[in-house]
Amino acid sequence: SEYHQARELEGESLSLAQQAGDPQMIAISNWVLGYVTFALGEFTTALDHLEQTISFYDPSQHHRSMVVLRGSDSGTSALAYAACCLWCLGYPDQALQRSKEALRLAQEQRHPFSLADVLCYGGCLFNTLRRDSQALNIYSQKLLDLAIENRFQGWIGSARMYWGQALIMQGQVQEGESQIHTGMKHHESIGGKVNLSDQYKPLAMVQAETGQFERAMKTLEQGFDFIEETDERYYEAELNRLKGELLLMQGDEVGAEASLRKAIEVARRQKAKSWELRAATDMARLWQTEGRTDEAYELLAPIYDWFTEGFDTPDLIAAQALLEELS
Repeated sequence: SEYHQARELEGESLSLAQQAGDPQMIAISNWVLGYVTFALGEFTTALDHLEQTISFYDPSQHHRSMVVLRGSDSGTSALAYAACCLWCLGYPDQALQRSKEALRLAQEQRHPFSLADVLCYGGCLFNTLRRDSQALNIYSQKLLDLAIENRFQGWIGSARMYWGQALIMQGQVQEGESQIHTGMKHHESIGGKVNLSDQYKPLAMVQAETGQFERAMKTLEQGFDFIEETDERYYEAELNRLKGELLLMQGDEVGAEASLRKAIEVARRQKAKSWELRAATDMARLWQTEGRTDEAYELLAPIYDWFTEGFDTPDLIAAQALLEELS
């Protein structure tokens, strides 16, 4: 997770590919830059790089050569990461279409490592962002089976962590927590240190729901420490939102409001409308309980009105219901 060094090196790679006039290497370099800038929380930049890869990519022409060049298909992977970027930026329907496209292509191509890549990001990470426990359960188990069958050590830990998240969402708390810990230990044993920031949330939630508030806050602090150490910021807004939620559960309304403000601030800096909507909904709900109805409406309404799609998704349904109460 040395993202800044990776970005610098891949920038050099892209420059060399452009000098050589090699369209396929340009596409692969843009894929890597998309992956790295997504991790850094720069979703607009990431999507721009990924779309350049996608616009070049023709599965019938480029799948085999990309696999030969780098062991995995950058085209299908770009689609998977574009789905995550689009969701964060506030386009949930377009994001779902990209995810479906990536998964369909990867399954048709029958290249196990490329499929594992897409299952992890277009299946598991994507459905973690949108909180779809059923889809997350399906894709994490598919990834785990594929990784074990092909001895893809790097994917085994990720699959267990995401499966653990799905189990927690579905109420199987003890088993879910165990799977996340097992996955994190496996990740650590092989030196893996990417895409970990979203794993601290479910652990902290479980601990808080069982009354272990001190432990839950310590888990969240570990998440924030990881973010500061690595600059992996794609989940930063959500961790701040969750901190606000946990503080509110303990009756600390002042602390909760500060954390929710931080979540909204991070989301706005990242142009991440989906993260902003989720945090603003929590803030508006808090202000509603304090009798600050007008402030709550004025905060939430413009963010909700920005959206042009995804009105059947849980976040937008919740925001609409709250706005109706506030109005």
